[in-house]
Amino acid sequence: MPSIKFIPLTMLWVLTLVNIMNFIDGIDGLTTGITLISAVALATLALLLGRYDAAMLAVIVVGITLGFLPYNFNPARVYLGDGGAMLLGFLLAAISTEGALKGAATIGISVPILILVVPVTDLLCAVVRRMQKGVPIYQADKSHFHHRLLDLGFSQRQVVYVAYLITGFSATMAILTAHMTRAAWIVALLLGLLLMYGSMRVGMIKPFHESHKGDTRDV
Repeated sequence: MPSIKFIPLTMLWVLTLVNIMNFIDGIDGLTTGITLISAVALATLALLLGRYDAAMLAVIVVGITLGFLPYNFNPARVYLGDGGAMLLGFLLAAISTEGALKGAATIGISVPILILVVPVTDLLCAVVRRMQKGVPIYQADKSHFHHRLLDLGFSQRQVVYVAYLITGFSATMAILTAHMTRAAWIVALLLGLLLMYGSMRVGMIKPFHESHKGDTRDV
C-alpha cells in the first residue's frame, strides 16, 4: 500500500501536536482558544474540500471548546490539565490527518502547520533554546511564548488575545492558500521567520551568533 510510507510521518505529527498543545497550556484559555480557532479553520477547509468526515469532527471540537472556553478563560474556574490539552492536540491531529491522507485536493500538512503556527513556533524555539543551553530538550523552563510576554508586562488576557490574533490571521491565510500548497508553505515560512525573530526579541531564544558565548544572563 503506497500510504504505508506515510505512517511514521503521521505518528510523528500526532505525537507532536499532542505535546505542543500541552506545552502552551500555561495560562488560562490559551490552549482552548487556539484549538477553537484552529478547529473553525479546519472545519471550513474540510467543507470547502468536500471532506465531510473531517468537517464533522472539527465542528464537534468547535462545540467542545466553545462551551468550555467561558469557564477556562481568565480567571479560570475549570482547567484543562495535561489530559485535556493532550486530548485537544490529538483531536486536531486526527482532523488534519483525515484531510491530508485522502484525495488529490487535500488539506496538505503545510496548512495545519500554518494554522498552528503559534504552538509550532513555540516548540521550535523551546528545542533551539534548550540545545543552546546544553540541557535536555524535554526539560521544562519558563521561557515559552506566554512566559516571555508576561515578563514584558502583558496581562494574562493580553497574552491570550495576542495568541488569538496571530492564530486567527494564520488560519485566514491557511484558508486562502489551501489550494496552493506552495503558497501555503511560503506563507508558513514567512510567518515562522517573523515569529522566530519576535521570539529572539522577547528573549525566548538567543540570537544564533550569541549562542556559542554561553549563558551570560538569566532569561
